[in-house]
Amino acid sequence: MIDQDLTRNGTVLLSLLLTVAVAAPFGTLISAVTPRDLEGTLVLITTIGLQFLVDPAQSYARLLPFWSNRELATYAVDLADDGYLRRGVLHAVCYAVVLTGSTAAMTVIRLRQRRHIRIGAPSASR
Repeated sequence: MIDQDLTRNGTVLLSLLLTVAVAAPFGTLISAVTPRDLEGTLVLITTIGLQFLVDPAQSYARLLPFWSNRELATYAVDLADDGYLRRGVLHAVCYAVVLTGSTAAMTVIRLRQRRHIRIGAPSASR
């Protein structure tokens, strides 16, 4: 925004905010799923590598978590039509909601109470 003549500066800020809104629950979910730190790092590196390699015009590119950032950048820099803005925002919001929900579900599964363990219950046989 500083060294470019952009007319849609607000979209660049929106893109950054939505990227954070997707990246935080994405990283949290990966840390909940992978048992070791380095395995999570490899998943992140693979995901970001795929993000750069996959052609955004392909239908399967929309399955990647940061596809919305490309749509928003195309809207902001190339002055594309409003469809790019709508698709980018919708994709980012849906991904953020699904990732947050998945992380919450993983947390509930991990922290569930085990009914077969009774802590502090007095014994009835005395």
